[in-house]
Amino acid sequence: MKKNEYEELLSFAISTGADFAEIYVEDGKTTSYKVLDSKLDDIGFYTTRGIGIRLIKDNDYYYTSTNNVSIDNIKELIKNLTKNLTGTSTKKVKLNNLEEVYPEIEIPHNQYPVEKKKAYLLNMDKKIREVSQLISQVSLTFLEDDKEYIIANSDGKYIKSKNCVTRYICTVYAEDKDQKAEEMTDYAQGRGYEILNHDLESLSIKAANTAIEKLGAIDFKGGELPVVIAPGFGAVIFHEACGHGLEATRVAPRLSVFSNDLGKEIATPKVTLIDDGTIPNAWGSNLIDDEGNPTQKNILIEKGILKTFLVDKLHSKEMKLPANGCGRRENYQYAPTSRMSNTYLKPGTDKVEDMIKSIKLGVYCQKMSGGSVNSTTGDFNFAVDTARLIEDGKLTKMIKGITLIGNSKDILKNVEMVSSDLLLSGGYCEDKSGMIYVTIGQPTIKVSKILVGGKE
Repeated sequence: MKKNEYEELLSFAISTGADFAEIYVEDGKTTSYKVLDSKLDDIGFYTTRGIGIRLIKDNDYYYTSTNNVSIDNIKELIKNLTKNLTGTSTKKVKLNNLEEVYPEIEIPHNQYPVEKKKAYLLNMDKKIREVSQLISQVSLTFLEDDKEYIIANSDGKYIKSKNCVTRYICTVYAEDKDQKAEEMTDYAQGRGYEILNHDLESLSIKAANTAIEKLGAIDFKGGELPVVIAPGFGAVIFHEACGHGLEATRVAPRLSVFSNDLGKEIATPKVTLIDDGTIPNAWGSNLIDDEGNPTQKNILIEKGILKTFLVDKLHSKEMKLPANGCGRRENYQYAPTSRMSNTYLKPGTDKVEDMIKSIKLGVYCQKMSGGSVNSTTGDFNFAVDTARLIEDGKLTKMIKGITLIGNSKDILKNVEMVSSDLLLSGGYCEDKSGMIYVTIGQPTIKVSKILVGGKE
């Protein structure tokens, strides 16, 4: 569409009393390459192309989307949306000049040949299988996602941008007699095939060795114990148990355990939690959010004090806080809302070896898995995919079937030690505005006590 057409549609959208109107146009492509059974097993491909229209009136919003981007159809959709509103406005929307904001990509997906992608994965498959005869299966994937989008709104914003992300996923399966185990690792970045400059081989071989070692994992009874959580994806516990409770979608309607805690001490001074959408080339980064605002570095908790929330445009007025670059969505089918981007615990100065030595009996959570949390109460339950016992200040046996059970506020107050070895890990987050790319990260931490679920 041309600029004058956006202006006409937006003027029409606010003519019946809307406070704000927004048009989001998207053209995206996702491709995946999968090697299984030592052969290229599948090439997946799908596209998204469509438009989303949002109106805001007071503290409510009205949203619709379509993949029919004809002007007549868009007008009809806006007409149907405005039936929810009463009032009139003669305001004519005037857009700013088009602003184009693009990330720098060294090796775009379409400039790296398919045959090279296939050869890379097959060569990696061979190297992993050479680790041991106990390796029964290897699954390797490259995931590519490219998206171009335009945002135009009644505040005059008129901006065009692109996203480019790439992910390498490696899952190794091991088998010995009646014992089976698996280990997954990945590397995800907001860039193209520059990711191959990272040492993916060492990452993959480590996963293979861990899968083999897990064949001998033993059951563990559990109990209330101190735990040490490894760097990287261990931060899923902060993302789920804490981060979601700091998003405006839960804070504004008082559905978060932290809704009334702004300015209060909610954690030990060891805890500084940051959400930063500006980290160059991180999996969860963007130059702008899906409302067209520059992404920001938001310090959510600083030395234990709750400093701010993640706020989108819809909730900004109600919460009396400025929107801070966190309006995100999966695609045009969803209205944007407050979401995390790259959320991590700030590094500290404690030593990992001191954490281990300080524990007579505890658990080292080497790799976290999925879980669930009730943002209203803060209660959570997380599976630990890879874990070891800590006995008399030393890492010993690998254990299985472990979960961490607790409460958001309790774990924040039980973070006793934080090391300097910050590691960021890419992942996905599904919520009200769909499935989005997020990064989570932390250094190694010691939690003084938490309920560890296990079995005899």
